[in-house]
Amino acid sequence: MRRSDGNFLTPRHPPLESGIVNPLFLKKGVDMSNANGMVNKADFSEKAEKIARNIKQDRYAFTTVIDPNLVWLDGKGSRISISENGQRRSLVDASAGVCTKNLGYGNERIKKVIRQVLMNQKEVFGYPFHDMENDYALDLAWALTELTPIKAEREVVFANSGAEGVEAAVKLCYNARSKSSRRNRNRKDFIACYGAFHGRTLGALSLTCSKPIQRENYPTNAFTNYHIHFPANHPYFVYDDSGDVQFIDYGASEYLEEVKLACRKGKIDIDSVNAVIFEMIQGEGGINVASREALQDLVRFFRSNGVYVIVDEIQTGLGRTGKMFAFEHFNIDPDVVVISKSLAYGFPFSAVVYDAKMGWTQKGQQSSTFAGSPLGSAIALEVLSQLTSENLPQRAYDLGERVLGPALRTIAQDYPDVVHNVRGMGLMHGIEFWNPNTRKPARHFRDEVVLQARKLGVLFLDAGISTIRITPPLTIGSGSEDKGGNELGTIIKVLTESIRAARRSMKRIQ
Repeated sequence: MRRSDGNFLTPRHPPLESGIVNPLFLKKGVDMSNANGMVNKADFSEKAEKIARNIKQDRYAFTTVIDPNLVWLDGKGSRISISENGQRRSLVDASAGVCTKNLGYGNERIKKVIRQVLMNQKEVFGYPFHDMENDYALDLAWALTELTPIKAEREVVFANSGAEGVEAAVKLCYNARSKSSRRNRNRKDFIACYGAFHGRTLGALSLTCSKPIQRENYPTNAFTNYHIHFPANHPYFVYDDSGDVQFIDYGASEYLEEVKLACRKGKIDIDSVNAVIFEMIQGEGGINVASREALQDLVRFFRSNGVYVIVDEIQTGLGRTGKMFAFEHFNIDPDVVVISKSLAYGFPFSAVVYDAKMGWTQKGQQSSTFAGSPLGSAIALEVLSQLTSENLPQRAYDLGERVLGPALRTIAQDYPDVVHNVRGMGLMHGIEFWNPNTRKPARHFRDEVVLQARKLGVLFLDAGISTIRITPPLTIGSGSEDKGGNELGTIIKVLTESIRAARRSMKRIQ
């Protein structure tokens, strides 16, 4: 039930000491024990602090960080505090923590919920939800079924990450086939798009096709899978299966015709396809936005051939594009929706909402130890409450339409020698760079723009081959309200200045 103010009803309701020495420290010769051979509770943090950061980076931790010289310190609103080469700096985060912080950093109501859970329960993480229910998770499941506009009766399963949510969606489709006719039980194959990113675990990785490095050295045949071109409403660059760059510039009808041709030639066995998975806007793949007409044509074709439709809303969901879920813009009705990232404000958490007829019926068919935890579920309930009570999806739509989109289009008009195009919805936009003379993506130029922007106080993240993604918190200051500053204006200004600086510093656009 929802309160009159739009919030969902509040649910009904020390560091661990260890005597075990981390074998990594023993291996490296760091003495962590006291005279009695036991570990003092302060030893790990105190002694670890005495080890130089570069040694810990090189010898103890595998990381994929943006820059080893950047160290996270804190965040508030749309800004993060970092240490860069030992100097404290403040940056406007144009990525919202890779879309995990739709509500911005340091959200006071989120912190209050966390404190309440800590105060109300002696054990904060509870017993694993899939073996013993908790009220927070049950309330969250109800809230998600209320908010996710699938026409069928809805059900929810929880997981710990976007990738695990995709894995659950894949298993769900297999499970649903087991309950169907004998002919449909043999549908084992999946279809995804070039440029797609659905996760790094082996099942999800079989669907991912964003960058060659993500698939290199790993098996990508957890099940038979096909990739088709993402039905974008604009031209774009993308890697193919071999890691070669393709330039795609199709009309809306050409995407479906290409799929039909592949079926006729036997490249796709449509009678063996279990499900197709789409992002409405490819995030990691380059902020490629689907064509409404092309996507509807494809969904209609797949449905007519008995194929389930999965929508990955891990980055696009929860208000980012101007609606609670991006698929609402496209007037399609998926069977399965995967949600994560900002759902629990960056806490490891995901949810899969699906047609209840597809669901599991026997104990043990699907489970995950930490999924649906009391803390993660309580945070997610508060996230949904703030999104709805503060109408943040509409705010994202308005800022995208009135401020961000027009500003980026002006930049594209001013710098046609480096900007290929801009695209996006709400507060999820991308700007793609190229060399118009060679008609090739300008990845190095993009990287230089990102570097220049960081010097000027804005953190941008790359996407695709040569795109910068702009996905700030939905609460970002825009200068149009009495409260807060104009961080969105800062992002636009710094992007413009960084493009100028990159043009001056690079003799060749590539």
